[in-house]
Amino acid sequence: MLYIQSTSEIGGSDISLLRIIEKLDKTRFRPHVLLPSDGPLVRLLKIHNCEVLILKEMMKLTTRRGRSFLFRYIINYPKAIWKIVSLIRRKGIDLVHTNSLHNLYGFLAAKLARRPHVWHIREIVWQSKIFRRMEAYLARRFADRIIVTSDAVAGLFGNGNGACPSHLRKIPNGIDIQCYRPENDGSRVFKDLGLAPDVPLVGLVCRLDYWKGVETFLHAAAACRRRFPLARYLVIGGPIEGREDYAEQMVKLAGALHLEGFVYFTGWRYQPEEMASVHAALSLLVLASSWPEPFGQVLLEAMATGKPVVATDHGGPKEICVQEETAILVPPQDPNKMAEAILSLLQNPQRARAMGAAGRRRVEQLYSQTQCVRKLEALYDEVLGA
Repeated sequence: MLYIQSTSEIGGSDISLLRIIEKLDKTRFRPHVLLPSDGPLVRLLKIHNCEVLILKEMMKLTTRRGRSFLFRYIINYPKAIWKIVSLIRRKGIDLVHTNSLHNLYGFLAAKLARRPHVWHIREIVWQSKIFRRMEAYLARRFADRIIVTSDAVAGLFGNGNGACPSHLRKIPNGIDIQCYRPENDGSRVFKDLGLAPDVPLVGLVCRLDYWKGVETFLHAAAACRRRFPLARYLVIGGPIEGREDYAEQMVKLAGALHLEGFVYFTGWRYQPEEMASVHAALSLLVLASSWPEPFGQVLLEAMATGKPVVATDHGGPKEICVQEETAILVPPQDPNKMAEAILSLLQNPQRARAMGAAGRRRVEQLYSQTQCVRKLEALYDEVLGA
């Protein structure tokens, strides 16, 4: 199996790929992962008996870097394709699995090498109508199977009547329910922050990108502070490349809202393998995204740890969460509604515990990592058998 991934960092798609490799039946499937460079993901993949291959000509398609970057992408593209085709033949690859809609190397390399191709779509494209239409067309035309993680992502491929292609399959991301457990110890986080272990912590876990709703979370925290001054608020995650100015703006906004000592920006302090203890320390998790989340992996992590959730009411969270049972869903970009939801859980611990327990049961039933990877393996069998 050749998995083609656009980055070597630690983001949502990277972690999802890592979790596939962790649980993949290595007696039946031998994984190779192709990355554009060395990075944090390389070390984690190698732990799980996976061969990692680096191809520096492979670039992540993005509109953020301007026309000069797109020009270099186009110039490098034929050379990268030729090298991937050669690699497929040399390694005896049987199936190519592209792990992002924005990776346009896998479909053509698989076509030229005459190998089946699975395209795993984890994004909702809002930034560019041109790119959205182009990428959706390529996936429909050049994938033996399209995998989407949620109904929200499947919407990219619906026709005028909402019908999706016959070769589209929905397989949600999974979570290791033995790693993320209600019994986990979160004491390290309190020690890192110098806080007493009984201080309620409200966490926002995300990359600091403008659509993640960090400003909404900060305004909600300011509203909550006046009515529940004991709680503290964590922004767990750092900026992505090209968004460093946004991270600085959020720190300044916290100061302007007089949240010094109440809001903590942890940056990239906690690695993926440490996130189980981070969730264990939280009293509740907030997902504040202004745009619809394609899925919402962090929700599974919190729910599996037995934590209640406050999330914006669109995209993947509408599918993952059950309103008033496992989560409170609020309108996007509405800090007042978000503050009310947070306070309702902080002020009613019994309700919060019941909601967390219900979330744990839902993850066990629908989103266990082993269950989701078995579904993926069955899809591989279907494609390879055909």
